[in-house]
Amino acid sequence: MNDEIDMIKQARPEVTPYSEGAKLAARRTLTASAPPRRRPYGIALVGALAVAAASVVAVATLFPGAGADDAPTVAVGTASAGTGERAAITLPRIAKMSAEEVLGRAARAVTDLRPGDDQFIRVTSQTMYGAIRMGANVKTGESIEESRYLYRSKRTIWLSADGTRDGALKIEYLEPRAYPGWPIPKEAYDEQGTEWNRLPVCGNVSETAYTSLKKLPGDAEGMRAHLYARDNGDNSPDAGAWTAVGDLLRETYLPAEQRAALFKAAATIPGVTVTEDAEDAAGRKGIGVGRESLGIREDIIFNPETYELLGERGIVVDEKEAKAPLGSLVASTAQLTISVDDKAPRVDDPHAGCG
Repeated sequence: MNDEIDMIKQARPEVTPYSEGAKLAARRTLTASAPPRRRPYGIALVGALAVAAASVVAVATLFPGAGADDAPTVAVGTASAGTGERAAITLPRIAKMSAEEVLGRAARAVTDLRPGDDQFIRVTSQTMYGAIRMGANVKTGESIEESRYLYRSKRTIWLSADGTRDGALKIEYLEPRAYPGWPIPKEAYDEQGTEWNRLPVCGNVSETAYTSLKKLPGDAEGMRAHLYARDNGDNSPDAGAWTAVGDLLRETYLPAEQRAALFKAAATIPGVTVTEDAEDAAGRKGIGVGRESLGIREDIIFNPETYELLGERGIVVDEKEAKAPLGSLVASTAQLTISVDDKAPRVDDPHAGCG
């Protein structure tokens, strides 16, 4: 693979870039306190993240939303990449239940682990995001053929509760899958096995630290203002706010007061609706709350009984905009466990530095 070719991963910045320089920059992003995290679910699961060089021009997408309450369930046949098989795909059915009702129940169901300042939040998850390659060779100027595939992994991250201690990230690479309608490129198999990364503090308290998150607004109005104050890039203010909601839930542990405020604020974002047929990356059924962006419905999924967070997903609702068959699953995650540890694994990582 040409080293000037980089990948757009519809996921968080720390999701395995393809060069050591990119890895170091990603870790700095994770541990830095100043700049806000750009999103993923990409999925562009809502917005797109570029883990890469200026030579690459790309757009990654993941979550979309608004729909009529009586929107029908539509089954469409799509050909599996490289197989010619036809599979029935069902579009999300918009539920009668309101986003305010679902997110209100989620807000009332919040609990708090209350980690000590010297402890670590450990989050395990399973992820599937779109990886897109496109752009031009920086040496020759020749265009690069676009390729897409679904990048999959299991992740365990340890984050210092007060942000003063080095964390760790374990990535177990899973078999990649075809991006709907596209063949799997050979570079999809470049990352295999298990990778450990040290997440150095470098003198900065991360914005994802529990103590940092505890300083966010504890009321819905204040939290809403915070969501809309973030840099949206090319997204609309509403799409950017929905992206910010996911960023505050993904591989972090938001204190109970702030999490309740977040769910209440999320219910006020225009275009957010509910679907009752959502499923996370672990196969758990739940209620999806989401909105549409760039041809994809981006759902945050909750347990239908306890209203605890299960994960996220991205479903294509506009095949021209998303460049994938209608009804295709292009992103999926599952939050498997969240717990408190006294220590983080010690990782011998020569590429993790603060220089």
